[in-house]
Amino acid sequence: MTINQTDSNPPGRSQGTAADIQRQFTQRVLIVVGIVLAIGILLLFLWSAADILLLVFAGVLLATVLRGFSNILSEHTPISPGWALTIVSLALVALIGVSTWLLAPGVAEQFVELQASLPVAIEQVEEYLEQYPWVEEVMTQLPQPTELIPGVNEVLSQAAGIFSSTMGMLIGFFIIVFGGIYFAVNPGMYINGIVQLVPHKGRARAHEVLYAVGRILWWWLIGRLLSMLIVGITVTISLWLLGIPLALTLGLLAALLDFIPNLGPTLATVPAVLLALMQSPTQAVYVLLIYIVIQQAESYLLTPIVQHRTVSLPPALTIIAQVILGVLFGVMGLILASPLAAVVLVLIKMLYVEDVLGDTIEDLPDLSDVADVNDQRDDGIKSAPIQSNQAPPRLPERDAIIEGKQ
Repeated sequence: MTINQTDSNPPGRSQGTAADIQRQFTQRVLIVVGIVLAIGILLLFLWSAADILLLVFAGVLLATVLRGFSNILSEHTPISPGWALTIVSLALVALIGVSTWLLAPGVAEQFVELQASLPVAIEQVEEYLEQYPWVEEVMTQLPQPTELIPGVNEVLSQAAGIFSSTMGMLIGFFIIVFGGIYFAVNPGMYINGIVQLVPHKGRARAHEVLYAVGRILWWWLIGRLLSMLIVGITVTISLWLLGIPLALTLGLLAALLDFIPNLGPTLATVPAVLLALMQSPTQAVYVLLIYIVIQQAESYLLTPIVQHRTVSLPPALTIIAQVILGVLFGVMGLILASPLAAVVLVLIKMLYVEDVLGDTIEDLPDLSDVADVNDQRDDGIKSAPIQSNQAPPRLPERDAIIEGKQ
């Protein structure tokens, strides 16, 4: 007896299933293409606006400094956060003004003398090295000393980086200063605005990431400012004791260039050694040893103290970031490469290593520490995500800090 079995997949249904699969595949392809185009447009926008974004980031660094010191002042005195920010801002302006009034005439005179002395020192080094035939062949391929030491106007033009004109310089200055002030006055408004762009389930994490970034920047800046102060004073006193000319200018140059890790101290060493070489090779060796000792003391004493509060930036990663951003965006990119690398490293560790891979990062800052800058994490916001039509909940004792009110 034969039993006839019907096909469980009728032809119409098979065709419908194939059409659905093709439609789903087409939709996925379109989604992928759309994502790629969106990423391309975003990267193009970032590239076009890179100079402005660097200025905005510099303003964020300024706001971090202002807000950090004002928070410390308001936490240890009865002064409100708003008035504390005003006092810190005025104190910073006064410090810059007094320093300029006291140091500018002498530093300007020494800078002109330094500009005239360096070509002479380079020529002396060339004359000494020309005693060796292979060195002489190399020296013939190098530019003249006058070409290596630019004039004052050229130095200012290069230091300006992205500022191609006086108007551009003023615009950049105002973006940094006023952007920093506005960010410092009411950081909570900008933080909440960024958090509201994140889906509800991720807003608590977004707050943690933003405050961790603020904390990293604060401690990175504290470390840099302390290093600049110590290096500047130590270099000035050491060179003065050795009888090296232009000690004040060289110390100030060492302090300013110390803001750029790794590359900055090396650049600051060159003019000091050249000037010392004009006196004697022994003096040049002493100066070189002084700079090496100071930088080693900074690396092994000061840096570890600050580093436990922030992320550890591998030297190779820092140098790569400095080279890439320096080539792409000039002096401004070189100056801001290290803090940008610190921010990117924190984002990768928190958003990818922790959230995606599920690993635990040990060297991230403790968000439970209350005595910190950029405002402390608000547990009310963490436990109750912000609704689109509702103001974010806040702890009463931190209202003034979160909103930046007086």
